[in-house]
Amino acid sequence: MADLIRIDGSTGSSAGQRLRAALALSIGTGQGFEMVEIRPRHPRPGLEPHHVATVRALALVSEAGVGGVFDGSPELRFEPGAVRGGRFRFELASGGAATLLGQVTATALGLADSESEMAVTGPTHLPSSPAYHYLAGHWAALVGKLGLDVRYHLERAGFHPPAGGEHGAAVQPWRRPGSLGLDERGELVSVRASLGVARLGEDHASRLEQAVRHRLWETRRLEAEWRREEFPSASPGSFVMLEAVFERGRAAWCPLGERGVPPEQLGDRVARRLLAFLGGEASVDAEVADQLVVPLALAGGGGSFATPALTPHLLGVVETAQRFGVKVRVSGRSGGPGTVEVERC
Repeated sequence: MADLIRIDGSTGSSAGQRLRAALALSIGTGQGFEMVEIRPRHPRPGLEPHHVATVRALALVSEAGVGGVFDGSPELRFEPGAVRGGRFRFELASGGAATLLGQVTATALGLADSESEMAVTGPTHLPSSPAYHYLAGHWAALVGKLGLDVRYHLERAGFHPPAGGEHGAAVQPWRRPGSLGLDERGELVSVRASLGVARLGEDHASRLEQAVRHRLWETRRLEAEWRREEFPSASPGSFVMLEAVFERGRAAWCPLGERGVPPEQLGDRVARRLLAFLGGEASVDAEVADQLVVPLALAGGGGSFATPALTPHLLGVVETAQRFGVKVRVSGRSGGPGTVEVERC
């Protein structure tokens, strides 16, 4: 058995973030890894059910050999084989975001030599995870510039609780090498807004939209291009996504409605986040930054981006990529603005 790359699951960013990065990098580079000491100080240490589902999904698409893949496992082993295109369906029974499973699986399926289709059931709109619309409209656009063509579709939204969502994607073979140069964002081209409300009524949607419009106009005389999203949903919920599209960069924010939080407050909050970003010089938002390192590493053409914050999640993914031999340089101070550069390989 070849030596396995060792990933520490007890330090740095979340174990789930490092695990997903390691899985995609393992499949892309052909190097196996072992993850040890997984969340030892967590109230429920070891792998969670949604981690197990993610490992099994990636093992299926890459014909990998695995060990220690069970709920509560303190360590696991993953040795990838060849990625095969095809039709796949994955179910996330409890915990975790279906979008995160779908994101890493789409990245892996792009390495196949034929088109793939997948469906993922589970929560599509969870707090602290990329919402479906953020993934499909923002992340997919950025990795598309790297040659990774992922086209998402939403069967039904699943807000939490009780979730019950499903989304799918068609993934084309990755056009590599691909590169992405986002050191500077250029001039602002447009501001786009998407709004979706399920089982909460038209008044809720109108109040949310008006709050965004008011803050953007009163603060900076900005007007957004608006789109109302209509979709079936298994549970009530809402979201509003704002996108700032620049000549070269792009940033987005997609907060979800919260129980007890008036729609006016949610709308004002997301508008302020966009306005704060415009006052800086970053080329992508902090949330998508840690989701770009692995696609940049696997695209082969190198690239860079400027982020408003070098977050623990981003630095954890960078450290994981370096363990797989990816040459990544980070400039800036932890928590502050910085740049990330991935060398061509």
